Amino acid sequence: MKITREFKIGFVAVVAVALAIWGINYLKGKNIFTSTDQYYVEYSNVKGLVENAAVYLNGYKVGNVDKIEFDSENTTRILVRISLEEKIRFRKNTVLLLKSGSIISGTKDIDIIPGDGDGYYAPGDTLPSSLQTELTDLIDPIRIKIESLISTVDTVMLALSDIMNEQTRRNLQGTISNLNSATASLKSSLQPSGSLSQSLDNFEQITENLKKNNENISSLLKNFSDISDTLKQAELKVLIANASETFAKTTELFTKINNGEGTAGQIMSNDSVYNNLNHALSSLDSLLIDLREHPKRYVHLSVFGKKDK
Repeated sequence: MKITREFKIGFVAVVAVALAIWGINYLKGKNIFTSTDQYYVEYSNVKGLVENAAVYLNGYKVGNVDKIEFDSENTTRILVRISLEEKIRFRKNTVLLLKSGSIISGTKDIDIIPGDGDGYYAPGDTLPSSLQTELTDLIDPIRIKIESLISTVDTVMLALSDIMNEQTRRNLQGTISNLNSATASLKSSLQPSGSLSQSLDNFEQITENLKKNNENISSLLKNFSDISDTLKQAELKVLIANASETFAKTTELFTKINNGEGTAGQIMSNDSVYNNLNHALSSLDSLLIDLREHPKRYVHLSVFGKKDK
């Protein structure tokens, strides 16, 4: 049988078309020579998910995203169809997790999270879905806070620039210089020959002496305690009562004197008694003077019994 030229051209064209179809599907991640199972999943947001995106199970690629459809009747629902080349059976409660997009490319993949429910899903069923938190959702609040912080820092820097004028800078430099001087003085005091070091040594010696004389101090405190007990046991109340009675009588005596009662009171309060007493003392003094100067006037002494005038 002779093969005509037209048959050869047609055969080559068919093969070329078949290879083209296979190549296009291969580039899309599909193998037209292998049967696949299709499942569905619904998402509220598929930003970054494209057709032919990989579907992974425990990190191993088991299929691709076959088609993404928008539900015109429900704007919050987007239906995604996946094709799995492997004959995999999914238990109930299996979840298809839409992972967060790559920072560089922004593309997303789907991870299969195996469930542990009773029974299995059949091809064509709709599986539960879950959305992984976007990295940008975590970064945006931080970015907003950082921007606010930068704005605040800028405001603070402007305020510091206004405050830190030439005079303030000089004052600050003076304060730093004083701190350096104080630090140097403290360092000098802490030297073995410094005043603070010597004070610490003296304090250590005092502490050592107290430690050595601990028994004497204890004995002194005990003696003081015994004295306190003795004073406590003494009849202090009787002594205080007698002293109070004495003070009361003394007060009564001085009250009578102030009121002119008794001799002392008359002398203290009555001028006539004082004047008469003073006059009597003056007369007595004159009499004694005259007696000393003229004793013969008052004493008559005769040896022979003769009277003298």
